[in-house]
Amino acid sequence: MFNSLEKSKALKIYTKIAKQSREPFFFEDCKIKDSFQQRLEVLSLNLIIVLWSMKKNKGLFTLSQKIIDIFFQDLDNSLRELGVSDLSVGKKIKILAENFFGRLASYTDSIEKSINDKKSNCLLQSIKKNFNCLEESKIKYKKIHFYAVNNINSFKNINEDKILNVSFEFSK
Repeated sequence: MFNSLEKSKALKIYTKIAKQSREPFFFEDCKIKDSFQQRLEVLSLNLIIVLWSMKKNKGLFTLSQKIIDIFFQDLDNSLRELGVSDLSVGKKIKILAENFFGRLASYTDSIEKSINDKKSNCLLQSIKKNFNCLEESKIKYKKIHFYAVNNINSFKNINEDKILNVSFEFSK
């Protein structure tokens, strides 16, 4: 289904997104708790921004699908490293997949509304909803929102070559 060059490109793109998602900025400046769930939220946000930018180019569809496949394989590996039993991994992945695709729809809709209708409040509300954890939280939602808006603006008109050459950069 995927050739080795596509797989290699997808892995490089995913690795760059994952590396960005581990930046201290999120956990120190934005006060996001350094837990599996909250790290997954950061990764999902960054991944969705890149996927959103890729969807404008039909030629990147299979590459974006491969990136999603790598993301789910990474989740599977992470759950196993956390000690989740083999019998439970599939159930947990199914729940995480439902959550991710819900976030993908929510963020994509919010991004489009913020660009087309100038309703940036939608994006902030999506961020608050998705990063909200049950514990006492001191998350700086506006910093995350500012980060997301900067990157959306940066990725809004990104050309295909920057994606394919993995020469795109995230801003803080």
